[in-house]
Formats: sequence, structure tokens, C-alpha cells
Amino acid sequence: MTLHADSRYLSTYYFHGQDLCMVPRHVREDIAWMVEHHVDGVFVGVHDSDLRGGNTQMVCDIIREAGLDVWLIPSRIGGLVAGWGRQPSYLSVEHPEWWSRKADGRTRGYFGPEVSVFHPEVPDAVAETVLKMLEKFPATGMVWDELKTLEGEDHSQAAIDALGHPADEKEMLSGTVNCFSKINQRLKQTHPDLKIASFIYANSSKEHIESCAAIDLLDQFGCDGKCYKPGESAVGEGGEHKVLMGGIDAQFAATARENDCTPFTLLETQLLDEATLEISLSRMPEYLPTKTGHLVYYYYPYGLANPEHYMPIIGKNMADWRRGAL
Repeated sequence: MTLHADSRYLSTYYFHGQDLCMVPRHVREDIAWMVEHHVDGVFVGVHDSDLRGGNTQMVCDIIREAGLDVWLIPSRIGGLVAGWGRQPSYLSVEHPEWWSRKADGRTRGYFGPEVSVFHPEVPDAVAETVLKMLEKFPATGMVWDELKTLEGEDHSQAAIDALGHPADEKEMLSGTVNCFSKINQRLKQTHPDLKIASFIYANSSKEHIESCAAIDLLDQFGCDGKCYKPGESAVGEGGEHKVLMGGIDAQFAATARENDCTPFTLLETQLLDEATLEISLSRMPEYLPTKTGHLVYYYYPYGLANPEHYMPIIGKNMADWRRGAL
């Protein structure tokens, strides 16, 4: 897959599709809908528990059968990233000696304990887990979904050993960049053609944006946010400032290009009430013509009272963008 910064490539976030209750016919219907709506790739959340069984292989096979690209979301690994599902990763649970710590000794965590980016064994351990995922579920690319270690402090012994003192917020940021750079280097050694994307919150600071865009061997970089302007609605994850318009997504795109990355955007349509989604839909004709690179949206806008009413409307907007009608 060749994707230039100013070309257009459309993907969906396809969560839940690998859950045990999913049957092949349902997945084929979902993927056929995506094909009809000019989707190029499908993101599948892969937890390290999926390496021990489940329907992820079936989902990936159906995506490829339809001629679409498979993208993996390595999820919750070490508590370092988001994704799907909502349980701690085995990598975290099985290595308490790697856990990052708050000043009072409690573990830092997000859906389970978070490992320290300063522990020397962590980059290789994360890379090995992802390599197992890629072996079991071959993919065009993958994404680091919402890096979770950009803020706060780490008072673990690993941080103290690495720095001579607990890590402050600036050191958390630089430690995260260093850790994920090492992980990407390992991944590219084995899979040189693998496309690696990463995104952070749209309301991230300039320092976070510039630092994360400089992670080694990223192919795509950007943000996730809602399709309207700051202050138009506080509904949804991240509140009124986690939005794409008002020059925010454009700033991410410019920083991506400065680092030889394709701009990446996850347009959030989930967890919105109908009034807020209507604002988002009304803004799409203004926003979408400005977007190039890789655009991703949630296939199923979960959290809405009437999601199936909005799916064809959202899908048409995305398809129109992909075929250049917006």
C-alpha cells in the first residue's frame, strides 16, 4: 500500500467484531456495507488475550476476502495504549515488577496496571507481543491508539534506575517517545513494509504533538476528535476541546508532514447524543474537503439511541470524501 500525504484513504474502526458471539454471516454483512461505502481498510482491536483464541482470525479473513486491508489495533498492551477491549493485558498482569508507580506507591493504570516506559525489558516485551499478533493476524498496518503515558509521574524503581530520580511529566513524555521508538524499530526489522500509525487526543498540547510525531519510524500520525469547533458541544469523550475543527486537525496534519508522516485522523462518532451528532453532521461538508491522508471513523456509532438511523448518513459522507465528491 502506497499512501501519500495528500491522497485519500478511508478506514473504519470495527470494534466488537471479534467477540465470541459474532458469526461469519454478520461480519460479511458488515464488511459488504463497508465495501459499498468505499472503505479501503478495517481496523480490528487485538488484545493479547486474542492470541489464546477467539474470532479475530475469522474477522481478518473476511476483511481480506472482500479485498480490504486489515489494520490491527494492539490494545491495552501494558496499559500503554487504548483500543479494545476493556480488560488488563496479560503483559501487565504477569509482570508486576514492571509496573509504574505513583508517589504514594499505588500503580498507575488505565484498564489495569501500566508498565513503566523506563523499564529496560518493556520495549522488547511489547514488540514481541505485537510480532505474535502480526504472525497470527497478518496486516497491512497497525496503530498506537491514544498513548497513555504522556502525563503524570513515575516513581517506580525502573524510573529511578534509569533517571536517578522519579520521572516528572517532561521525562514521561520523552520516555514514552523513546520506548515507542524502540518498539517500532523492532517491528520494522521483521516487517519493513508494515505501516505504523499513531494518534493522540485532539486537545493535546503542542509539546505532546511535536514530540509524538517524532517517534521513530512512524508512517502516519494524527489525532482523534469530534467533527465540530471548540465550544460547540461538551458531549463525548474529551469534552468541548477534543475536536477537529478550528485549525486543530490542520495543526496535527502540518506536524505530521514535517516529520514525513501521512496525516491520520479518527473522526469520533461514538458516545454522542443526537443533538451533538447533528452538529457533527452539519460540520462535515465544511471539514471533510480540508482533510487528506488517512481518515478513519467508527463503523458502528455506539452509544447513540438510534445508531442505525445515522449509519447510512455518516457512511455517505465518508464515501463522498473518499471518492472526491467532498
